[in-house]
This record gives sequence, structure tokens and C-alpha cells, in this order.
Amino acid sequence: MENPAFDSQTKETLNTKASDFGSKVELTEKFMKSILDSGVVESILSVAKAKEEAKMARQLGPGKKKSKLLGIPKLEDANDAGTRNAEACTIILTEGDSAKSLALAGIEVVGRDKYGVFPLRGKFLNVREAANKQIMENPEIQNLIKILGIQIGSQYENVSKLRYGSIMIMTDQDHDGSHIKGLLINFVHHFWPSLLKLNGFMREFVTPIIKATKGN
Repeated sequence: MENPAFDSQTKETLNTKASDFGSKVELTEKFMKSILDSGVVESILSVAKAKEEAKMARQLGPGKKKSKLLGIPKLEDANDAGTRNAEACTIILTEGDSAKSLALAGIEVVGRDKYGVFPLRGKFLNVREAANKQIMENPEIQNLIKILGIQIGSQYENVSKLRYGSIMIMTDQDHDGSHIKGLLINFVHHFWPSLLKLNGFMREFVTPIIKATKGN
């Protein structure tokens, strides 16, 4: 590059236009392969991802282990969520309001201390393919972060800092239900892969497809 011009003495930004470089570099395939094999691309992507997660964590706010949550429509919070007994609590994520009614009917039997319910609206966002703006403006993601009391970018060795000790997915036994279940697992794995390593953190409520009786 002939006589490159920068914006300051620290030379952080190049002002010279590409048309004024005075030469053109042709990189060989062998050179490009050696760059890809060096691991530098993975390092750059890792740093970029960390910066994005830090920005999202600031904008979405830190996850807090509150015992009382306000302002989340349709959330039926467990009585012990966010308390010293939070590790024993499970939040049931249902596919819509009708499934929420079914879950609540079961909770009336086992009690509301350890179980909470939150209905999802349609397909959950695929966070791996979504832009940061989409993720940060998605109301279901914002609500789930508050419900769990979780922080984007954090590593978790246990669930002691969370409002709930486990997530139970309750979707229909069809293609849509399986898709939603996969998107929820994808959400947790993308931001908190350490949680998936904790035995029992992700659970599934297997709803019945057929009920059969014989005789009486």
C-alpha cells in the first residue's frame, strides 16, 4: 500500500481508498488454507461472539434471583422460585394457553410451591440464525431470562444462582411440538451450554398421544 493515510497517530482506522492502494494482493489458495488451519478464524469469531454477548447482557439486563416477579403476562410463578428452595423448582414451558390449563390442572394436585408455568406463543426464535437486534427485542426471550434469573454469557456449574433449578418442556407430540422443543434446547445450548451438562436441568413432559383401555 503506497502512502497509507490513517485517522490518527494510533493508526486505528485506514482512510485510504482501495482504489488508491497502488497495488493489488493476490493470495494463493495454499496461503488461505494455512490461515484457515491456523485457528485464527475461530479466535476472531470467539472474540466477536463474546463482545456480542456482553452487549446483549448489558441491554437485556443482569439475571437476578428475585423471589417475586412482576409484569410478565400469563406467568404462573412457583411459590419457592427465587428463594433458598429455588433449586428444587421447575418452570413448565407449554405450547400455548390450552396446554397451560392442562399443566395448571396437574399443579393443583401436586401443589404450587415447586412448579411454575409459562405459555409460549407459537414457534420460538431460532437464536443461532437471528440478528442480535431480533434477540434483544424478542419479548419471550426477555421474559424467559427474567423468569430463570439468568445472565447471557455466564457459565454455570450449578443452578444455585437461578430462580428455577430446571426447565420442563411441554409440547404436543407432533412436528410443531418437536420443532418448538428443539428451538428451546437450541436457545439454552447457544447461550448456556454449561447448563445442558447439569443432569436434570432440561426435562420433557411427554404428553399422551393415545389413551387405551381394555375391558373395564
